[in-house]
Amino acid sequence: MGGKAGARYAGLTVQRHAGAQWTGEVRVRSDLLTWPLLQRRSRRVLVSSLSDLFHEKLETEILDTVHAVMTIAHWHSFVVLTRRAERMRSYYTDPQTPARVAGEVWRLAETLLQSGAAAPRARGEGAPPAATRRVGAGMHRYWAAGLARAIPPHVGGDGTETAPAPLDPWPLPNLWLGVSVEDQEHAGCIGQLLRTPAKFRWACLQPLLGRVRLDLVPVGDDGYANALSGDRNNLDGRSRCLPIMGPPWPRLDWVVVGGETGSGARPVDPDWVRELRDRCTDAGVPFLFEQWGEWAPVAEESFEPRLQRVGRRAAGRLIDGRSWDETPTSLRESPRRQR
Repeated sequence: MGGKAGARYAGLTVQRHAGAQWTGEVRVRSDLLTWPLLQRRSRRVLVSSLSDLFHEKLETEILDTVHAVMTIAHWHSFVVLTRRAERMRSYYTDPQTPARVAGEVWRLAETLLQSGAAAPRARGEGAPPAATRRVGAGMHRYWAAGLARAIPPHVGGDGTETAPAPLDPWPLPNLWLGVSVEDQEHAGCIGQLLRTPAKFRWACLQPLLGRVRLDLVPVGDDGYANALSGDRNNLDGRSRCLPIMGPPWPRLDWVVVGGETGSGARPVDPDWVRELRDRCTDAGVPFLFEQWGEWAPVAEESFEPRLQRVGRRAAGRLIDGRSWDETPTSLRESPRRQR
């Protein structure tokens, strides 16, 4: 990879016989962290799309800064997807997290947002942090509504400054939390998500490598949850699902499904996809099917194998003759900007 993109990712991968392999280095582009603050048009922002926001090498301070930007940029919808559901839950259930994020909001206000303009840089210098580039008064009005979510520190009579109060509201109303799951063995990640404070929750079952029962999601010592209805379940001696009493679990707001791509792609059984589609449809949960991947189902009456490798484009994304492109209304509609 050459040009600016090549320089940006240089050192993060090495070429092996099987292709590019990650070196294990995690790099934070601090000059891009505040990029959403300069985008006036409401957007759906996929956070850390080429990595994992909750990677163990990413410091908690960086997570706090990312959430501070989400807090201020209230007119965007931020979508997070992680495989590290346990760390995600630990971060959002930590009672100190809202206060830390509030502190980062005010650090940004003091160091970046109040300036409104950056000094011209000399030739050869890197780009200034996004939020210090010249902006108009209109952006400052947008920022002000986000800053109002964090109560500023109080200065006492002795001149000492107390810690900022937690954010209001928390969890952030413009944040979509999601987990990536490929089979039933990893369905516990969805259980972690259901136990995580969040306004919106979604699951990405891509690549789908095995059957996933969203009505039988393990939630620790509390048995199982139906992630589409919130019902509590348990298993009897014959592995049958039985309802149990108790307050309902939060339910998923969106389910995304797709097959695997690449040279070593494995096929996805059409029955796994149909079951997920039907369960989501019955529960009224939006269902999005992105692709079959490299393999496509063939007609049942054919003497050919049930699945055939035809390539991603030829395989397409139709289930029984139609596409499924459902997206939650709250994610399609842009959050209202407050002035």
